[in-house]
Amino acid sequence: MTVHISARNLVLEGWQHGARALGPNLRWLGLLVLAGAGYSASLRLGGNIAAPFAMAVLTFAAGLQLSRGLYRSLIGRRSTGLLPLAHANLAVYLAFLFIGFFVAFFLMILPGILIEAQGKHQLGDGAAPELFQAAFLDMLPTAYGVFYLLIAAIGVWILCFFALRLTLFGAATFDQGKALVFQTFPWTRNHLAKLSLAALATHVAPFAAGLAANAALRPLLPETLIGHAAQGAAGVILFTPFLIAGHGMAAAAYRRLKPPPPAKVD
Repeated sequence: MTVHISARNLVLEGWQHGARALGPNLRWLGLLVLAGAGYSASLRLGGNIAAPFAMAVLTFAAGLQLSRGLYRSLIGRRSTGLLPLAHANLAVYLAFLFIGFFVAFFLMILPGILIEAQGKHQLGDGAAPELFQAAFLDMLPTAYGVFYLLIAAIGVWILCFFALRLTLFGAATFDQGKALVFQTFPWTRNHLAKLSLAALATHVAPFAAGLAANAALRPLLPETLIGHAAQGAAGVILFTPFLIAGHGMAAAAYRRLKPPPPAKVD
C-alpha cells in the first residue's frame, strides 16, 4: 500500500508534539546546558586535553539522554538504553564525516584548478591567501565561477540527500531497541520532496536561527572562563527549538513510514 504524507502535518506535529515533549525532559535539557557550559569553558584551559575530552563525552551522553527522553514522550515508553542510540548516532557522524571530508576537500582544491584554467591570475604555491581570495572573487562572476557554484550545490545536495534519507534513524532505533541507520533508507524512498519541505521548517530554519543568534551573542560575552561557559550554555538553549522540532518531525514521519510488522504465520 502506498503511503502518503503531508509536509504541513509533519511540520505542525513536529513543533506541537516536540514542544509538549520538552516539559517532561527539562531536567535532561538542564544537564545538557551544564555540559555545554563545561565543555565550552574546558576548551580555554590551555594545555589540558583531558578536561575537554571528558566534557565532550559528558555532553554527548547528556544529548543522548535528552534525545531518548524526547522520543519516549513522542513515541511511548521503551526499554531502549543509551548504547543503541550512541551506536546509531556515532555511525551517522562517521558517515557524514567521511562524505563531508571528500566533498569539502574537492571544493577546496577546485578553485585553484579553475583559477589556473582561467589563466587570468598566476598564483604560485606560495601565494598569499589575500591574493588567492581576490582571484577567487574575481572568478565567481565568470563561467568558471558558475561551474564552481554548480559543483558546490551538488555537494550540498549530496549531504542533504543523505540527511533526509536518515531522518528516521533516531526514532527507529529508540522504538525498536537496536541501532538502525542505513536500514531506514528504503522507508523514505519516494518521500524526499515532502520530507525536504518539512525539514525546512523543523530543521533548517531553527538551526539557522540558532546560528545567527549565537553569532550575535558571542561578541557581547566577556573573554573569560565564565563568559565562555555562558556562551556554551546559551548555545544549547538557542538550539533547543531545533532539537525539539527535529525530534518531533522525525517521530511523526516514523509513525507514518515505518514498515508494518510481518504477518504472523499460523
